[in-house]
Parts: sequence; C-alpha cells; structure tokens
Amino acid sequence: MMGGLVWATFGPSYALKEAVEAQADRDIEIRGAVDRMAREISMAFLSNDYDKVRYRQMITFFSGVHNAGDRDTLTFTSLSHQRLYENAFESDQSLIQYKVVEDPDPEKSGQLDLVRREKTVIDDEPDRGGDEEILCENIQGLRLRYWDPVKKEWVEDWNTQDVDRANTLPFRVEITLLVGEAGDTPTAYPTQTWLYLPQPLDRTQ
Repeated sequence: MMGGLVWATFGPSYALKEAVEAQADRDIEIRGAVDRMAREISMAFLSNDYDKVRYRQMITFFSGVHNAGDRDTLTFTSLSHQRLYENAFESDQSLIQYKVVEDPDPEKSGQLDLVRREKTVIDDEPDRGGDEEILCENIQGLRLRYWDPVKKEWVEDWNTQDVDRANTLPFRVEITLLVGEAGDTPTAYPTQTWLYLPQPLDRTQ
C-alpha cells in the first residue's frame, strides 16, 4: 500500500521529467541540424581552377531546387569538410547535399527525414557516390530561399550552371526546417547564413 501511494505521488513527476528530457534532446537534434547546415552553406565556393582538358565545365557549383511539399534540395561544393582520420587522402573541399526523404524503415512508414550526403571527391558525377547520414528524423519539410543581390529579393531556386546565375553564389541563404507530427501544424525553425565567397576563386587574378 505504501509503495502504491509513493508511486502515485512520484510517478507523474517522473513521467514529466522523461518528457522534458526527451523534448530537450529533440531540440538539440533540430538546432544541431540547422546550425550545421548554416555553417556548411556559409563555406560554399566556386572555383575556376579545374582541369579544363578533362572536364567540359566548372565542376564546383551550387544548385538549390524548390520541390513541392516543402521538400527542397540543395547540392553544392563547400570548404567545410573535416578530416576525421590521420593521413586521409582528403582536403577541406567536398560536395554536400541536403534532401528530404521518406524513411525506409517499415515501422516508420511515411516518416520524413532530413538526409545529408557528402562526397569528398569533387568530379563531374555529383549525383553519384558519397556517404549519407540522417541529420534530423521525423520532420515535415525543408524550405530554402536564396537572396538575389541584383533583384534584391528572395528566390526559391538557384543554379550556378544557368546562364543568368553563372559563376555567382547568393549572398544569403534562408533555412527553415519544419518539424512536427504528420497532420499537425509544423513548427518552423528558421535561420539565415551569409556566404563568405560569393565570387569564384581564381589563382590567375
């Protein structure tokens, strides 16, 4: 009887403690994903220094595609790579991609995850290779916008391989991660980041 009374008194408090800790862990996961994206995007770069005999066009690029349902995709070359192993044949350059995909786990049917793909070798096959990891689980979408310094407005797509965007990065990128259970109104986690190298690198200048 005494044990039952004690549990009845402390049980709800323990459940509340677990709920608070779970929400804190979730906030850390979300903010960590947004902050990492902002850091890596800020170090996006283009370079005119490439093997012009082997490659027909610049292999560094920045491609942001707006997709329906807030499932935007961003693929770009960045100077943010960190080598984790001694004597690894890697540099600070890499190709990075963010995308929203449905979780393949049958028990998580319909769940969307924010996935990051990184390829440490920059070549003319940006859609192939690299390692993927989940940055944030159970999201509702990813919304990206790019600041056009000429039009002085936000745009939803940006491709440096297009004629009107050739060799030019946006000055800023707005990142909004939408989080919440399916069917509920999502909570938006927005941030913005500047790009430090808006013009292509060129050793001849």
